[in-house]
Amino acid sequence: MNELYSQCYEDALPNGLKVLFEPRPGRPLSVGIWVRLGSRDEPAERAGVSHFLEHMLFKGTNHRTAFQISEEIDALGGYINAMTSKEYTAYYVDVLPQHLERVLDVLADLVQNPLFKPEDITKEKGVILEEIRMQEDTPQDKVFELFTERLWNSQHPLARPIAGTVETVTALTREGLLDQFSLYDARNLFLVVVGDISRDALRRAAVEKLGDLKPESRSQPERSSPPSQGGYHIEDRREIQQAHICLGTIGLAKNDPRRYALEILNTILGGGMSSRLFKRIREELGLVYTVFSGASYFSDSGLFTIYLGTEPKNAQKALEICWEEINRLQQEPVPAETLLLAKEKIKGNMLLGLESSHARMTRLGVAEVYRNHVSPEEVIARMMTVTVDDVQRIAQELFARKLFTLTVVGPERQLKSLKKALPIS
Repeated sequence: MNELYSQCYEDALPNGLKVLFEPRPGRPLSVGIWVRLGSRDEPAERAGVSHFLEHMLFKGTNHRTAFQISEEIDALGGYINAMTSKEYTAYYVDVLPQHLERVLDVLADLVQNPLFKPEDITKEKGVILEEIRMQEDTPQDKVFELFTERLWNSQHPLARPIAGTVETVTALTREGLLDQFSLYDARNLFLVVVGDISRDALRRAAVEKLGDLKPESRSQPERSSPPSQGGYHIEDRREIQQAHICLGTIGLAKNDPRRYALEILNTILGGGMSSRLFKRIREELGLVYTVFSGASYFSDSGLFTIYLGTEPKNAQKALEICWEEINRLQQEPVPAETLLLAKEKIKGNMLLGLESSHARMTRLGVAEVYRNHVSPEEVIARMMTVTVDDVQRIAQELFARKLFTLTVVGPERQLKSLKKALPIS
């Protein structure tokens, strides 16, 4: 195995499948099979197929029924689950170290031998359609979905909801699922393991369970960078009493070196209870219950967003304060003590977040998806070099373009003046 950085290793099986490993003596095991494909890698007519595929892999294989999959992991005291994002999918188990071979056998079975029974597909459609309807009925989820659609153009794959739509999921066929599944090869899959096992034991188990995976199936879907556009959209929900608001703009790609400055900017602006937005809008004025900002990163683009939920009559004032704080970051250097506080908060959160084997497995998996392996120590070191000027510069670069998007879910009649609060066309 080659050392990626201190105590973190990579290997490759004869079929080309990559294996990433971090030994952690005395700690539980987290095992994940990751796929370098997500919802942005789907044709428009099959939007949601990656998420549907994730569900179907738990519905039975050539060797196990759906019940036997969960029963086998439960009998080990383990936890099995999966996740689909816009740019990757992952299947994982958290378990005690002595059960490596058994859990890897289960995961390898899922990604190599699913049945896709027509009756299971029909039943799972109902489950996923209910999931989509639940998200539609959750205003905070809906306002972010509307935001990406408006900012990136609803036709771009990154702008589409991960689960798809009622129309596309209803239209999905077994053939469509099999076509997407055909991309599950050794080129697109990789294994991540963190916990108390040896490198030799992992190598033997990986070769045995995943060594027969085909090296490459067919050509990879082409990715195109999303377009950028600002705008305003409100979805009328007269039945709800709160206005759910998302304001934001284009952010940075995952591997952009400026992201360290952006993380600090985000922490200062809306990253917690000591942030400027929280202190002004909630603590001083009592206009909202929830307000926060966030940065999302993708391979070729990103998002920077502010969310707030408030009574409609307070929405315009709360938004005006958001805009004041955005302008303040562009015009005024942050005080040195504010910068240091933000750095220490990020450092502490990061180190606490890496206590579990699962968190470390997830971090390694995401790093491999974006081919950006940087040790936690190096991330902290880079963060600590960010200056006051760096924070002001990234604020100016992101915000001065005024390519902002504002989306609102709430009673439209009470929110018509919102558009006037910001310089948005």
